Amino acid sequence: MQNLTESAVRQEILGEIRGMKSEIIDLTSRLVRIQSINPLYPGVETERVLGGEKENNLVLKKVVEGFGCKTALVEKSKERANLAGVLKGQGGGRSLILNGHIDTVPYGDTKGWKWENPISGKVVDGKLYGRGATDMKGGIVAMIKAVEAIRAAGYRLRGDVIIESVVGEESMSHDLGVDAVTDAGYKADAAIVTEPTAPPVRLAVVPVTPGAIWFKVDVVGKPVHVGVRDELFRAGGGGDAIGVNALEKGVKVIEALQELEQQWGLSKKHPLFKPGHFVIHPGIMKAGPTGVLVPFIISDYCEIDYCIFYHPRQSYESVKREIQAYLESVSSRDTWLRSHAPKLEWLMNWPPAEIPTTHPIVRTISGAHRQATGRRATIKGFAAVCDAAFLDAKGIPSVVYGPGDLLVAHAFNEYVETSELITAAESIALAVLDWCGYEKA
Repeated sequence: MQNLTESAVRQEILGEIRGMKSEIIDLTSRLVRIQSINPLYPGVETERVLGGEKENNLVLKKVVEGFGCKTALVEKSKERANLAGVLKGQGGGRSLILNGHIDTVPYGDTKGWKWENPISGKVVDGKLYGRGATDMKGGIVAMIKAVEAIRAAGYRLRGDVIIESVVGEESMSHDLGVDAVTDAGYKADAAIVTEPTAPPVRLAVVPVTPGAIWFKVDVVGKPVHVGVRDELFRAGGGGDAIGVNALEKGVKVIEALQELEQQWGLSKKHPLFKPGHFVIHPGIMKAGPTGVLVPFIISDYCEIDYCIFYHPRQSYESVKREIQAYLESVSSRDTWLRSHAPKLEWLMNWPPAEIPTTHPIVRTISGAHRQATGRRATIKGFAAVCDAAFLDAKGIPSVVYGPGDLLVAHAFNEYVETSELITAAESIALAVLDWCGYEKA
C-alpha cells in the first residue's frame, strides 16, 4: 500500500500530464503532418519519401533535449536517422528503454481519406487523424511527455531512461533501426514498447508477440487453348497430357492451407491469445499465361504470397516443416502436383517474443495502469509483431503498452483517441517512477 508521500508524488505527476494535454495533442499532430513513410516498403518511390523519418526525429530531438536528455542520431542508412535520448539517472535505480518506431506504411488512395488528406493531423470528436497517428507517433509522444512530466514536476530519476524513436520497423529493417540503436550501446534492464495494443483491449499490457513469416508458393501449369478446356477435366478427356490450369492448382494450394489453418485454430492455443489467432493468410495471388494476360489461354503460372502469424512457442523451422509437409501430402494426391510440386520460397521471418506475466516490468506497467486509470490492467498477447522481439533477442525483456488500435492502423482514416494519449502518458510516467526510482530535485 502506498504511503501518503508516494501518493502525493504520483498525483503531482498526473497533474503535470493533464496540464500538458494540449502539448501532447499538438506534438502528435505535428509529427503526423510530417510524412515518414518507410522508403523500403514495397511499391514506394524511395526518393520521394526518403528523409521523412529523420525530419520527424529532428523535431523530437529538440523536445527531449529540452528536458535534459543527451541525444544522438544513429544513422546506418543515409537520411534514415534513429533518435536515442538518454536522461541520465542519479544512480541506484534500474534502467529503462522507451521505444517506438517513427516510420509508417504508405497512404493508399488519398481519396479514401477524410479531407483527402492522409496526414491532416486534424482532431475531430476526440480523434486525431492521419497516417501514423496510432501506429505509432501517438505512442512515441506519450512516452516522451511522460518523462518530461517527471522532470517538470521537479523529480530526478535514479535509473537511466533511454528514449528511442527508430526507423525501419514497418519493413522489418531492424538492422537499420532498433538493432542499430542497441548495437550502438543503448541497453537497459527492460523496455516498454509503446505500440497500440488493441484489439481487443485498449491500453492492455502485452508481454508476448507472435512470430510472422512471409513466404511464396509457385505453381506451374501447362498452357493450351481455352477451347479445349473440357479435355483437362471431363471424363474421357486427355487431362494433364493436354494442359493444366496453374491458377486452379493454386486454388487447391489455398484450400489445403485453409484446412491446415482451421486445424491450427484447434491445436495451437496460448493463454494470452484468443482462439484461432494464429493464421495462414493468402495475401497476394498472381496467375495467368506467361507474357499475355488474357483469359483465352490456360494459365501456366500461379504465385501466392502468404503471411503467417505463428505461435510464440513454436520455432520458425518447425513452422516451415509443417507447411512443407502438409503441401507435400496434398500434392501426392494430385496427378499433376505429384510430379510438379509447388515450390516454396521463404522470404522473411519476424521472430516471436515472450516474457513471463510475472516479470517485474509486466508488474510495473500493470500497477501503473491501475494507479492511473483505477482499473485493473488486462494482460494479453499482441495481435501483430513489433520491435519488442528484437529488443528481447538482445537480452532486454520488453513489454508492449501504448495508445491506439490496430483495427485502424494501415487503414484509411487512421486515428488515435486523444484521451488515450493522455492516459498512456500517465501510466508510462508512473511506470518510469516505479521502475527507475526517484528523488526530489
